[in-house]
Amino acid sequence: MEICPRCEEGILVRIEMPYEIEISGSPVRIPRVQVEECRACNFRSLSGRETRLFEVLFAPQYEALGDLVAALRAAGYLGMFLREDRKESVLAFGARHYVAQLDDGVRDFYLDNESNHVIEGLYKIGQGWTPIELASGRYTVRLPRLGEGECGIVYEFQEDETCVLKLAKPRPYSREHLREECELTAVFDQAGVPVPRIIDHDRHGSYLVKTRLVGEGLSKIYPTLGPGDSPRHRMVRASVEAFLEKLMNLFVQKPASKTSVSPNNIFVTTTDSRCDCLLVDAGPAPFHDYSRFRFDEYWNVTIPKKIEQYRAVGYL
Repeated sequence: MEICPRCEEGILVRIEMPYEIEISGSPVRIPRVQVEECRACNFRSLSGRETRLFEVLFAPQYEALGDLVAALRAAGYLGMFLREDRKESVLAFGARHYVAQLDDGVRDFYLDNESNHVIEGLYKIGQGWTPIELASGRYTVRLPRLGEGECGIVYEFQEDETCVLKLAKPRPYSREHLREECELTAVFDQAGVPVPRIIDHDRHGSYLVKTRLVGEGLSKIYPTLGPGDSPRHRMVRASVEAFLEKLMNLFVQKPASKTSVSPNNIFVTTTDSRCDCLLVDAGPAPFHDYSRFRFDEYWNVTIPKKIEQYRAVGYL
């Protein structure tokens, strides 16, 4: 189960439908492709888990994609994303110059399957440390994952404890979200909103490396705040309210900066006398409507509802 990355309300369901891509200038219709659909907002996206990419690539009539077909056949399914220059890692993202040369219609298929190959591989490994090959180098990630949201999954890695690795989920929407997160980080930083600094990113949006924030997610700390009239509860609530008021004003001034204010996207740091808030993900949420936003409803209704939803899909 996954939450819709666009509306963040509905649960994605899988359907099969015809899908058309363009290969070498010619339209190709695939009769049965798995698609993720949100019944709440009608969002649809290819599923990276089984898009039948291999049936397309291995069909005899597509031998014009000789380089790609030969590479996949030579490597086999499990090895198709291995880097030629590094053999010790089972999980890897392909060379980005190779991805850039693919036809537009095939590129999203490839990137979806590539991300799914890595994420599913990490899930199967389960615990411990394991290497991943990225275009910029080798990262030894710690399992299980550090956190998860609608668009990405975050991991610690051994090479730099001050940073985290974020992998986009296997869909074009999520990769675009990561690309725009890199662009919008500067907007929030200039507005005085604490956000992680982007250290490295993939131009196709499959992954990025950013600084690791201190504190805990609001969705984790909220159930521990105690009664509403306790000093700690009042302190955290007041800090979050001021933080969200600042964000709402920024969204009015710069509509393109509108992002998710879900409790999974806000980190909180506390001492005995102080509470500070930070924005974890600066990626855009253009379909969110904050014109009727009321903090009391957000604090008393939205947050408990989102926590319940996160637990149901395994994000917490």
